[in-house]
Amino acid sequence: MHPGTSLASPGGASLADRQSRLLVLAVLCSLALHALILLCLPYFRDSGRLRAVLPNLTARLQVPKPPPEPPKVEPLPPPRLPVVRPAPSSAPAAKAQPQQAPVAVAPTPVLSMEPKQSAEPAFTVPAAPAQPAPRVDAQPSLAAASGPDPGSVARFRLDLMDIAKRYKRYPRIAQDNNWEGRVELRIAYNEAGAISSLSVKKGAGRAVLDDEAQAMIRSAQPQLTIPPALRGKAFVLEIPVEFFLKDEGR
Repeated sequence: MHPGTSLASPGGASLADRQSRLLVLAVLCSLALHALILLCLPYFRDSGRLRAVLPNLTARLQVPKPPPEPPKVEPLPPPRLPVVRPAPSSAPAAKAQPQQAPVAVAPTPVLSMEPKQSAEPAFTVPAAPAQPAPRVDAQPSLAAASGPDPGSVARFRLDLMDIAKRYKRYPRIAQDNNWEGRVELRIAYNEAGAISSLSVKKGAGRAVLDDEAQAMIRSAQPQLTIPPALRGKAFVLEIPVEFFLKDEGR
C-alpha cells in the first residue's frame, strides 16, 4: 500500500465532498442575504422618514351658501306735471259800453184765424156703462200655494231609507270584481201616494249597481204608508244608495 492512501471506501469520500459543498453553499447564501439586507436598509429608513414627515390629509364637506337675494327695486314716484299758470294780461280792461235806452215799439195787431163757434150745442157721445170686474175665486190659488210639508217629506224619506236597507243586496259579480260606488235615485210620488217615476240621478258607473239600487226601492215601497200630511199631494225624494266592500265585512 502506498503511504497517504485513504482506507475509506469510494462511497464514503463522495459523501464527505457533498457535505462540504453544501456547507460552503449555505455560507455563501447567508453572506448574500446579509449583503442584500445591508443594501436595502437605507431605503427602509428613508421610507419611514417620509411617512413621518407627510401630514394626514382630512376632507371636510362644506354646505354651499345660498345665493344672495336680488336687491329690492322700489317703484319710482309718478312724475310731477308742471303747473302752468296763466300770464297776467297787460291789455287794459275793455271799457263798459253805455247801455242804449229801449225803443218803444207799437203793438202789432194779431189776426185771429179761429173759426167762430156756432150757437148750436155740440153732439156728445153717451158713455158706456161700466161693467163690473170679473170675480176671481181665491181658492185655486190657495190650493196651488199649499205644497207638501217639508218636515213630513223629510220624515217619510228617512222611513223609506230605513226600510230599503233591509232589501239591499250587494251583487255577487260586483263583489268578485271589487266594484264600488254611490247611486243617487230620484223618486217622484203622485197624489195617490204611488211612485210615478223612479230614475237614476247620478250612477255609480256600473249598471248592475244602479239596477240593484232601484230594485231595493221597489221592494220597500209596499211596506210604506203615506202619512196624512202627504196624502193627496205630489212630492219628490232623492235618496243615496252606497255600495262599498268595507260595509260588507270584507
